[in-house]
Amino acid sequence: MKHYIALIFSACALSIGLFSCNMQKDNPKINQSGISEVNNFEINQIVKTAQRNYICNGANAFFDDSLRIYSTSTVAIQWPVKMSEYNISALQDSLKALALGQTDGSIDEAIINALDHPQGEDLYEMEPVDSIPLNSKCMILYKTVIASAVTFSPHFIVYQVLTSMYDGGAHGIGLSRYLTYIFKLNKVLDIPTAFKPGSEKALLKAIQDQLMTQYGVTSLSQLGDNGIFTDQLYVSPNFYIHGYDIVFHYNPYDIAAFSEGSIDIRVPYQSVAEHLTPTMLAIMEREGV
Repeated sequence: MKHYIALIFSACALSIGLFSCNMQKDNPKINQSGISEVNNFEINQIVKTAQRNYICNGANAFFDDSLRIYSTSTVAIQWPVKMSEYNISALQDSLKALALGQTDGSIDEAIINALDHPQGEDLYEMEPVDSIPLNSKCMILYKTVIASAVTFSPHFIVYQVLTSMYDGGAHGIGLSRYLTYIFKLNKVLDIPTAFKPGSEKALLKAIQDQLMTQYGVTSLSQLGDNGIFTDQLYVSPNFYIHGYDIVFHYNPYDIAAFSEGSIDIRVPYQSVAEHLTPTMLAIMEREGV
C-alpha cells in the first residue's frame, strides 16, 4: 500500500496570481492621478494531493471480462489556510464537504479517509497495491477530485470541485460543483441568500433567454433542435459569481445530451437585479456586505 500527501505552500497561487499580503497599506505613494492607496489581501493556501492504486478483486463478475481490473483514486485540493483576517472555518468545512463528503476531522484525515473508502468498495474488494503494472492487459477505473479557486474579489472567493471518473461504462464523465464564499458573512452563497423569494420564474426566463443567445436561436423549440432538454430547464443551485455575471452551471445530462458537455449560462446581474436580495446586490455592485 502506498499513499502520500504532498504539501506545496506557494504553488497554490498558480490560478490566482494576485494573492499576497494583508489588507493594509504597503508604503503608499501618491501618483499623478492622486491615487494614494494600494490594498493588499493576504491569502495563504496549501495544495494537498494524495493518490492510491487498487486491484479490484471480484470486479470481473460485474464487467463480464477476464482482464484484471485496477482502480486509481486521486485527490488534489487547494486548501485555504488564511484569507486576510477573516474567519474561514465555514469555508474550510464547506469545501471539505463538497470535495470529500466529510466535515469531521482535519483535511488530511478526510483525504486519507476518502482513499480508505474508494469508489467501488461496495461492489467488490478494493485491495491497495503499490502500482499498476505497465504494459499489462487490464482495465483501469479511476476517480479524480480536484478542488481549486477559480475567481476572487475582496468580497468573495469561488472554488470549483471537479470530479472526473470512469467506472467501466461507455465513457468517463466529469462533474463540476461550485462554492462561492462571502468573506464578511462567513458563509457559502446559496439560493435564499442570493435571490428573493418568488423569483424562480423570472430567473428561469433569464436563463432561457441567455441560453438562446448562446446557441444563436430565438425559440425554445430551436434550443431543442440543438440537443437541449427544454422541458428540463431549471434554476440551478450550482451557481457562482464571475465578474458581473451570475453563472448557472449544468453538468452533462442535466439539461442536454452528453454530447453537449457541461453548460455554463452567464446571466448579467443587471438583467435580474430586481430579483436579487440586498446582500447579493451589494456583492455584485462591489459595495461589500
